[in-house]
Amino acid sequence: MDLRKEKIHMVGIGGIGMSALAFILVEMGHIVSGSDVQDNDIMKALRRKGVVAGVGHDRSNIKEQDLVVYSSSIRMDNPEILAARERNIPIISRTELLKMIMDGKKKTVAITGTHGKTTTTAMSALLLEEAGLDPTVLIGGESPNFGGNAKFGKSDALVTEVDESDGRFVILKPDYIIISNLEKEHMEYYRDEAHLVDTFRRFLSAQSAKCVVFSRFEDANLKALTRSYGGKAVSFGFSPEADVYGENIKIGVFKIEFDCVCRKKPLGRFTINIPGIHNVSNALAVIALGAELGIDVPVMKEALFRYKNVKRRFDLIGEINGAKIVEDYAHHPTEIKATISAARSLNPKRLITVFQPHRYTRTKSFYKEFSAALAGSDEVILTEVYAASEERIEGASAKNIYEVMAKEDSIPVRLLEKSEITGYLAKKIKEGDIVLILGAGDIGKTAHEAVLYIKSLYARKA
Repeated sequence: MDLRKEKIHMVGIGGIGMSALAFILVEMGHIVSGSDVQDNDIMKALRRKGVVAGVGHDRSNIKEQDLVVYSSSIRMDNPEILAARERNIPIISRTELLKMIMDGKKKTVAITGTHGKTTTTAMSALLLEEAGLDPTVLIGGESPNFGGNAKFGKSDALVTEVDESDGRFVILKPDYIIISNLEKEHMEYYRDEAHLVDTFRRFLSAQSAKCVVFSRFEDANLKALTRSYGGKAVSFGFSPEADVYGENIKIGVFKIEFDCVCRKKPLGRFTINIPGIHNVSNALAVIALGAELGIDVPVMKEALFRYKNVKRRFDLIGEINGAKIVEDYAHHPTEIKATISAARSLNPKRLITVFQPHRYTRTKSFYKEFSAALAGSDEVILTEVYAASEERIEGASAKNIYEVMAKEDSIPVRLLEKSEITGYLAKKIKEGDIVLILGAGDIGKTAHEAVLYIKSLYARKA
């Protein structure tokens, strides 16, 4: 199958990955339509591009399309999938569509792994942009540097985030692969961590010998995988044993400076204007890529200095009476721990963390680890699980996390309805506080509502 199909319908078009593909398809000249269960800003942006993006899945949305694409959250009994089958319209997954687009390019960069994909993708894309390579870009978040989650380039270069959640990514054959880290995650699909690692092993074993793989030196799973990889493997991290490593790190307010050494050659001082040691690791991956591509060091420094955090990645959404409210997509214990550490580097008087667990399967697998990660806060507010596409699992809820933390009794912890959070924060926050609002679900809406409400309270008092 090729991409000469003119009319393409996308089931689940409002998702961050599907919408990026939709933007690219429009720029390629296709007639694009799609549907999703809820409207959002990205769907509105697609409509401004001429996409017919409807709310709700319905058989009537399938008419004379040449191809139907579905996201990983769509079940095969979806009415639009069934209607497409009845009409003998070809049906492919989001990953298969991505492969078609990638196969039409000659210099493709894929970023995958458990954490840090979106930031590393946006950084890598900006690097190629600054280097004048005019890449096509697909990001798993909305980047201020690109004005959204996608950009259509006219060159043969492409940078894309690759979702590993359903195992379909093994069909992709990029020229460069960055794997940020690898640990237990997406237990709705993978049986265990060994299954996840084995899937990545299959992915690497299918690559051309010319494919260059970049991986974090300190990650044990990646060390084992790259040791058996037949092509070129480049490591990055904080150890002098890594091919590319960072040292002499200085943490400032929303800024980190570090020296970088590439294959024993000092590259000088780099600055990223975002917090978190984990983001230094992401930047080191991008420097390793840049060195492999032959990009000049001053260009790398400028790209990383100019990088702005993707929406919902340590996103400062409001400052109220000396208190900061930050939204972050963190939804895995490791990500929560890293985000809390980044917030601590800003030296708040108090750190109040609001967390909405994402998926019942993840909550069931990690409730003890969530409790431990959240304990780095001064106070924790929990709200109920955002189900995503999952059915409720008996015994898997935010209450599991709450009970572990309440039993340990080390910090105050509260279990609130989502509708109660804004009012509680309005009474609670004081000058010098940082409020972290974490989760991959709809908690972001609550975060923005809280900012507007609390600002209005202070305006009335003024």
